[in-house]
Amino acid sequence: PTGTYTVDPLHSNANFEVEHAGVSIFRGGFKPIDATLVSTDDGLVLDGRVRVDGISVDDENIRPHLLSPEFFDAERNPEIRFRSTEISGSNGDLRVVGELSMAGASLPIEASGRLRGPVAAPGGGEKLSLALEAVIDRTAYGMNWQMEIPGGGVALANEVKLIVELEFNRD
Repeated sequence: PTGTYTVDPLHSNANFEVEHAGVSIFRGGFKPIDATLVSTDDGLVLDGRVRVDGISVDDENIRPHLLSPEFFDAERNPEIRFRSTEISGSNGDLRVVGELSMAGASLPIEASGRLRGPVAAPGGGEKLSLALEAVIDRTAYGMNWQMEIPGGGVALANEVKLIVELEFNRD
């Protein structure tokens, strides 16, 4: 149905995964999330943002490095933003194209995922969810930090998987 759906930040997540040292996965995420999904007769538009200083990682000693100019450059680029330019496909096989802006760069991105709902919400209104995944190259956003591992290999892969799960409400 047409209308504006606002994100439920309690039931929404924006996470990332990157291979570490060639043997494990480093994970992190951002909270809170601010997003809207607008449904019109012409289609859907997703618009979302997170504050970079809302980053959460298991090792808080790494957090200042991620906020530094070698990664997100939080002082000069306090937000990560996404705005869709096209949403197509069926509910279970969705394709979302848009622009992702972070660390001073704005680049096109394509994600795949699923849309569920709308369903009646407890207490009135409607809920729906949108789950998306995409892979980006962190170096395209100027995140070029790297460290050689003794014996060969590097500390971080360039490919980063983005996993976003959003729950929306409409009154």
